[in-house]
Amino acid sequence: MAYLYETFKTQALHFAVKTALISQGVSYSYAHILEQADLWADFISSRYSKRPRIALLFDDPFFNITLSLAIAKLDGACIPTNKQMLPAQMENGWQSCDVNIVIYEPIFSSKISACAPNKYIYISTEELNSKHTPLPQSTSSWSHETDYLITLSSGSTGTPKPIVVSQEVKVKRAQQTWDLYNLSDNDVVLCASPYFHSMGQRLIFVPLLLGATVVYLSEFTPNEWINLVEKHKVSFIICVSSHLYALKDALFRNTHKLSSLKTIVTSSAPIDAEFKKHLFEKAGCNFHEIYGATEVAVASKLAPEHATAKFSTVGLPCKDVSIKILNDDLNEIPIGEIGEIAVKSPLAFEGYYKQDALTQSSHASQYFLTGDLGSIDQEGFLSYVSRKKDVIISGGINIYPLDIEKILLSHPAIKEVAVIGVKDTLLGEVVIAICIPQDNNNVEQELRKLANANLATFQQPLKYFFTDRLPLTPSGKISKIELRKIYNPLNKDWTLPLRIFKYGE
Repeated sequence: MAYLYETFKTQALHFAVKTALISQGVSYSYAHILEQADLWADFISSRYSKRPRIALLFDDPFFNITLSLAIAKLDGACIPTNKQMLPAQMENGWQSCDVNIVIYEPIFSSKISACAPNKYIYISTEELNSKHTPLPQSTSSWSHETDYLITLSSGSTGTPKPIVVSQEVKVKRAQQTWDLYNLSDNDVVLCASPYFHSMGQRLIFVPLLLGATVVYLSEFTPNEWINLVEKHKVSFIICVSSHLYALKDALFRNTHKLSSLKTIVTSSAPIDAEFKKHLFEKAGCNFHEIYGATEVAVASKLAPEHATAKFSTVGLPCKDVSIKILNDDLNEIPIGEIGEIAVKSPLAFEGYYKQDALTQSSHASQYFLTGDLGSIDQEGFLSYVSRKKDVIISGGINIYPLDIEKILLSHPAIKEVAVIGVKDTLLGEVVIAICIPQDNNNVEQELRKLANANLATFQQPLKYFFTDRLPLTPSGKISKIELRKIYNPLNKDWTLPLRIFKYGE
């Protein structure tokens, strides 16, 4: 059933004239969003008899919200798309989700024109008008399907991992956030994350399913973040770690402008312990850190009452969530030992779309294997140590080194390459490539051209290094642990130009 749509509709009818969304200075009421969602649902259902599996390609959050609600009403599948991807990358993701309709804003027409012309039904937002056959009231034949929201692993040029969440679980995840932070319909929530990212989805649905207001920040800068908090009396925000680092000094300089803030939460990647301690002490409001994954929602929370003694941890398991630490044989290990973090949650995803083997291999006895290393202490507090999987998190986006390595290795002058993430205070990590060239040639400019043509912006290495050997593990594999030890100390604020350009520092 259209569980998420009906939940929103209840709030929209109750709070009809209340502001639901503020974006780029424009306010939209609950009634307006509901009306637009119903128009989209009528438009789609009057033209297409198959179950809609719709990819969204938008800048404007109003379209992301109203289309997502329309798809929920139709019991369809919703696939938000990263606008930074190349057309081939987008199509790869759409194909993995069996997309049959792509709805886009006209500003993305050039990308759409580069996609296969007859593979999908393409609809521009300009095509919508209000004169359509009303949606039938009878239950659709596909209402039993659970793949409502599909979040694609970011930037993959290989096989994407489509993470499936049902409407019911999405509403329950919103309920978890309401309960964790005592949110109400009086709250104003700031969303500064893109909708293709699970964080952006959370910060849209959490307020709108509650009757609260969401303020959307499309291009993050510390000054604009602070201005919006002050102007709209924002009370709740979840920040990815890169935003927190960018806000680091501005937060403490502008506490007088942030008096409306009741709660700041950090998520997506860990922040260093000293900075976290400072935030707990000086933020001027409740500060929380959470640990989780798109597959299992929030798994643990470090609350202010535990900050003094346990600030180096990521807190205790959330209600009804169980966390274990497993060894390589998937057996639970003793308290205090480091192993893989495994999570069992009633808010878990449905699985990876049409990838049963991957779904099965990502679980051990109903526990989701996060690919992260950590430990649990005697009091049950979870500590995050590092990632077991070879994945880079830059600006809150998951980046898979193998995808980049394949492109760089296609250059005939490159014998071997290793792509790693190097710690960075602005983005959390930045991508670098360490290459072994043929005949000691330095082909950096050619590699940059190759990356520009074949990789999304966030995948392109910031730095290239050339060497005659790469460190190996005892089994003969490239040791990325050793590479990180070598190259982490070299980052002497590589992203300073970006910070100056984006934030005026």
